[in-house]
Amino acid sequence: MTKAFEVQDLRNLREEIVQLRDQKADLLSNLRKLEKERNQKREERDNLNKLASENFAKVRGLKDQRDKNNRSIQELKAVRRSVLEEMKELIEKAKSLQEEIVSMDITEQDIKKSYSLRKRIDSLDWKIQTTSRMGIAEERQLTEQVNMLMEQLGDISVSTEKLKARKEINREINHLRGFLDHSWKDFQELVENSQRSHQELTELYDTGKKAKDEADTCHKLFLERADEIRTLRDEFRGLNKSLREKSSIFREQNRAQKERVQLEREKASAEILEEQKAIIQEKLSSKKKKVLSIEEMRIMMSQDPDFLSSDDVLEEE
Repeated sequence: MTKAFEVQDLRNLREEIVQLRDQKADLLSNLRKLEKERNQKREERDNLNKLASENFAKVRGLKDQRDKNNRSIQELKAVRRSVLEEMKELIEKAKSLQEEIVSMDITEQDIKKSYSLRKRIDSLDWKIQTTSRMGIAEERQLTEQVNMLMEQLGDISVSTEKLKARKEINREINHLRGFLDHSWKDFQELVENSQRSHQELTELYDTGKKAKDEADTCHKLFLERADEIRTLRDEFRGLNKSLREKSSIFREQNRAQKERVQLEREKASAEILEEQKAIIQEKLSSKKKKVLSIEEMRIMMSQDPDFLSSDDVLEEE
């Protein structure tokens, strides 16, 4: 390998080191950028997962509330169905009684008459039971009067009982109708609450689902950036190792090159010195001695400190 080639090789190595350092700087810049992006995606993922978790928790609470309302709605519907069936039966009974009452052709005057008949029957019964010296004929006469009055009261009494029964049925029907009216308001309120809960939980679920999907996307990007970072770090370690090795080689070669240059310089100086000494010796050894210059004397003194005391030394005229 020639010296020129060695110098060129050293220059090439220096260029490689510069390129490696540039690549290292680019890698570090890319690593910082990727790490920042990775950390952002991790933070976004965590925030979105938190939002999704909070929404899903609210959804569970609203779902429980909606299901509870729906159970109450079903229970109330069942009760209202039962009440409606009972009310229909009572209405049918009331209609049937009304038809019977109408068929008996009982008037309000007959009903008023029934009150006086009862009063008369009660009076005769009391007289029969409390008169101790009543004759048999009188007692038979009073008893016949009571039986006659009882016959007159019979149809009227039956009709009166039917009127009372119809009135009681109508009262019960009104009571059930009031319950249906009141329970309808409760039913409507429960339905509205259930619908509101369902709408709210649907919106919360959609928001939570969207946040979860975005979180999954962020997590995917986070993993991708993490893989890229690992790849770059592996590349960085390899590049850094190559840079250290080449830098070490460069320092060693550069030191060796400097030593070679120094040796060559010293060799060249020694050769020049020998040439100068030969010239000086020639001057000193010639038959006609020549005067040495100051520089030539300095050279000889550097080689021999006692040179000036020698008889061969000629002073400059």
